[in-house]
Amino acid sequence: MNLENYDEQVKSTKTVRILVYPNITFGKDLEKDSYIQVIKKQITLLNQIRNDLWFYLILPKEVPSLAFDNVSQLLLDIPTHPPTMRAHFDTQAVKKLCSNNLDFDLVMSHLPEHTYDLKNVLHNVTQHTPKFFGYCHWFDFKSVANWPMNSFKKNILGILEMDRCYLNTESQKKLVLTEAKETFNDETISKLYQILTVQHLGVDKKDIIPAVQHPKGGQYDKSTKKIIVFNHRPDTYKHYKEFLNVCDKLYKQRQDFNVWVPLASKPDRNYMITDSGDKDFYYKMLQTSYIGYSPKQTYGGWSVATTDGMMNGVPYIMYDADYYRELWNEGVFVKNDKELLDKLNYYLDNEYIRNDLSDEGLAHIRNKLVFKKEIEKMSDYINELLKKLPIVKKSEKIKDMIKQTKRKGGVTKKDFIEYLGWGVGIKWTPYRRALLTNPKIYDTMSKDPVYKWIK
Repeated sequence: MNLENYDEQVKSTKTVRILVYPNITFGKDLEKDSYIQVIKKQITLLNQIRNDLWFYLILPKEVPSLAFDNVSQLLLDIPTHPPTMRAHFDTQAVKKLCSNNLDFDLVMSHLPEHTYDLKNVLHNVTQHTPKFFGYCHWFDFKSVANWPMNSFKKNILGILEMDRCYLNTESQKKLVLTEAKETFNDETISKLYQILTVQHLGVDKKDIIPAVQHPKGGQYDKSTKKIIVFNHRPDTYKHYKEFLNVCDKLYKQRQDFNVWVPLASKPDRNYMITDSGDKDFYYKMLQTSYIGYSPKQTYGGWSVATTDGMMNGVPYIMYDADYYRELWNEGVFVKNDKELLDKLNYYLDNEYIRNDLSDEGLAHIRNKLVFKKEIEKMSDYINELLKKLPIVKKSEKIKDMIKQTKRKGGVTKKDFIEYLGWGVGIKWTPYRRALLTNPKIYDTMSKDPVYKWIK
């Protein structure tokens, strides 16, 4: 890089560089993958909070919606079938991808099963010694994973290599600790308890509708059937079959409703519709829905389906479990299928009461479940984690590096390594942190780090 012609418009700051390891399970359309949706939301909100982050996203191919100004997409051929993906780690490819020309202060791993391997590569065969934190999208609980060999133990070993790992709910955390006790001792369980940190997946403020437009006079058009929405995965661990059994009984009693299951492949009941489309279609369809149901689930995770509906004015009947109580403790709950049948009849017959529940849910979303509040906590934690990075305090080399930066005005990491003649045995991170504590030295907001002297 010719520093004399380096673009002076490139912003110089105390840049924090974060390598993000993915958890991709929907390879045929990355834009619809849940990990892509989560990391997009996290980066968007972090960028609203601060302007010093640069992300390196490992991806199987470029994702247009992740083309932020402060993102580099590092391409790596990775499988996406869940059991295979969790077991596969290409050491040589990752080593090559995580070039010594780059800088990583932190690693955010969304796939704990690979954290031990990734940390091994970075710390042992590169000059990077970053701190690790992460987020777990899925745990292979034996009660949920329906494949012969699961990755739960490997997942736990990876989490134990992190300083913090976010997960969806307190209920999920209890499930993890309970199953981990079958393998790990009390000391390890105590450490795991400290690492696991609940981060509720709230909603974007801009996605919350301003107000619910209830039908005039509280009366729905009698010729139009009211829509009951089940916008969860139509799967066994979401008790989908049990929900349909209740709807069958309801349909014998009355025929003034349809059941919308957007993730079902095709309707298999007279009353069922499976219309689906893009995000705008999905939200508009929710806004025309009458009531939703949040089912019992064996996984105990956060219900994005429920928050999607609530922010679009859909009132929900929820199965009485702590993972839904965390979402909205003042909501409407049922303990069994009989109570669900009764509640569905009650709300179908009482539109004004249904409308009140719709308004209350929207107010709760707006006041308590905006995701940015959780990301503000994450931003604070990033600052805490940076303080834990090693730093060279007194060294002739660091004095020489500071002088070199001042003399040249700007030095790339690659030039520093060549100038000092360092191999991978000498770790770069402590020297990087020392350089950035100097009030005159800044990094650049660009893929390749450049240490610049600002007069």
